[in-house]
Amino acid sequence: MKKLTSTILLFISSISFSQLKSTIIDSETKEGIPFVNIWIENENIGTSSNEKGEFELNINSPKTIVISAIGYETKKIHSNTIKKSITLIPQLIQLDEIAITTKKKNKKQIIGKFRKSKINFYFSCGKTPWVSARYFPYKENYNDTAFLDKIRILTNSEVKNAKFNIRLYGVNEKGEPEGYIHDSNIIGVAKKGKRITEVDISDLNIQFPEKGFFVAIEWLIIDTNKYEYKYKRKGSNKKHIAISYSPNIGTVPSETAENSWRFSRGQWKKVWKNKSSSKRYNNKYNLLAIELTLTN
Repeated sequence: MKKLTSTILLFISSISFSQLKSTIIDSETKEGIPFVNIWIENENIGTSSNEKGEFELNINSPKTIVISAIGYETKKIHSNTIKKSITLIPQLIQLDEIAITTKKKNKKQIIGKFRKSKINFYFSCGKTPWVSARYFPYKENYNDTAFLDKIRILTNSEVKNAKFNIRLYGVNEKGEPEGYIHDSNIIGVAKKGKRITEVDISDLNIQFPEKGFFVAIEWLIIDTNKYEYKYKRKGSNKKHIAISYSPNIGTVPSETAENSWRFSRGQWKKVWKNKSSSKRYNNKYNLLAIELTLTN
């Protein structure tokens, strides 16, 4: 009887959960699209495609799946219709026109400076991909160093060479991230441990927009970023296993949530106020620890 019961439970489990497996490809080149953001509409469940465009996603009932990648039209598709491959159509992104001049690189300016030793609070990512963004407003004294040269981010990784995506957004009338100022992924690689991860974008010829812009960090739910750790719940000695995805991104405390946003369930929202045991962070808002180097 026990054996029969176990068989029934296994059968129920197998029909309650469905694993979607597919490859996201470019409709023109027919090649896989790496690091695509995939989530269930209106739910905090999702994943990322790997370097070949492949992904897996477990769902417990038919769902609407939303697929988003820089340089492609966002696609909504019902889970029941997903086959071996899903095609995305390339989208011409209208970028702001800028005057490209010859770079001399004899002037530099660093904005968003932070002290690595002072930071002890991080944004981390569990099984659900999410995006966190920091707004950099435009100032007149940037005129002499108008080009984006380097992005420096405080990362703390549990794995070697954790990959993350950088999205550069414009800003809408509500102050939210909207529209791209660069039309493709910018992949950062964080070495293991607490480090400053530097991403050189000097060859992209991006000029600081007069309306300001957002630097957004997108966590990638891929096997090479995955790590497991054990923890105990309060009041219990039993150890539990949790899964997280590297890297963790450092934050600095801020008095306002104005410049810090997060993307969840298909919407941009301002970050929450921090309740921390650290006096430096308690009742403050977390702002991504990002420095920008500007040059002429």
